Amino acid sequence: MPQKATHSARPHGRRSSRALPAGIGVPIVANHSVRHALPAGSLVLTTRGERLVEGLRPGDEVITRDHGKATVREIVVASTTTRDRMVHITQGCLGNHRPDRDLRLPPDQPVVLRDWRALTLFGAKEARVAVGRLIDGQLIRMGDSAEATVYSIVLDWPAALFVDGLEIVSGSVGAIEALRSA
Repeated sequence: MPQKATHSARPHGRRSSRALPAGIGVPIVANHSVRHALPAGSLVLTTRGERLVEGLRPGDEVITRDHGKATVREIVVASTTTRDRMVHITQGCLGNHRPDRDLRLPPDQPVVLRDWRALTLFGAKEARVAVGRLIDGQLIRMGDSAEATVYSIVLDWPAALFVDGLEIVSGSVGAIEALRSA
């Protein structure tokens, strides 16, 4: 069974390993699917430039669209199984160089749309939508199943992070703690 580990910036932060269940999206906390997960190799914009998600640690500062810089409180690390599929997003298909390169995300990972797509599809100037809802079968499509390591960046509040040139919604301390206590 896949395992997950937690890195925390709190003084008595947890580091644990638990079996993860199969389900929709990528399960980050046992018996739940948390939508906010990035595969290894994703480039996240930080106050020190773009950094690989696997190199981030609690205490690092990331740049967000919503709140400027924000401190990473926790990184939750999980392994997916061959049953977990990712959505493949083709470079540039969501606007001018968005994303900067081909990208894979869990189907329920929210992304931020702020162009004609948000207005046409959701009737709003901005929409935060699960990338799986954007699948068109060509430029955004369900990818093959594969084992992978994914990382959930946990901030004090949900915020739009810049990942590979795309705005992607982070997890929050409150959401993770609520799932752990459920």
